[in-house]
Amino acid sequence: MKLAVTDAVKPDLRYKEHRIVITRVGQGWRAMIYPPESSVALPESPANLEQCSKETIIAEAKWIVDARCTLEPTR
Repeated sequence: MKLAVTDAVKPDLRYKEHRIVITRVGQGWRAMIYPPESSVALPESPANLEQCSKETIIAEAKWIVDARCTLEPTR
């Protein structure tokens, strides 16, 4: 039996050691942001159910990661 593949599997995006998983939701996109070595996504992970570009949601996810990185104390 052959399986029909409609979308190629895309690798997760890596940004400042965070893993960002982009998925289609309605006409928009969702970006699940996972901190380093975590299996739980951040609650502030962005989603837009209305029509928007994938690049827009990626930019928002990167902005959230940047904000978190500036708030974290230096080690």
